[in-house]
Amino acid sequence: MKKILLAIFAALPALALATVNVNSAQQSELERTKGLDKVKAKSIIEWRAANGSIDNFTELKLVPGFTDEVIARVKQDLAFEGDPYVPPPKPAKKKPATNTAATPAPRVQASR
Repeated sequence: MKKILLAIFAALPALALATVNVNSAQQSELERTKGLDKVKAKSIIEWRAANGSIDNFTELKLVPGFTDEVIARVKQDLAFEGDPYVPPPKPAKKKPATNTAATPAPRVQASR
């Protein structure tokens, strides 16, 4: 049971998602965000070009296609300042266990 709990807690950082800045990210970076498709990403790009930066989620609602439901889905993955795209943290690599007790001894052939 303890091993299962440890495995779950070890996997939690891997579940973190990327953060995308809606004001500086390219369309391809916006599309990586879960809940933003090509059309919504393009809407953000076009809105920025016409109106300038988006400062908060209230202003994001003014972008075509962004309803309260859409914003609720993507809220944790969006930022309004900072780097354009911050990828999720990579999980730490585990070192292979070395168990010498399970390694069989080499066979020696008897000479005739």
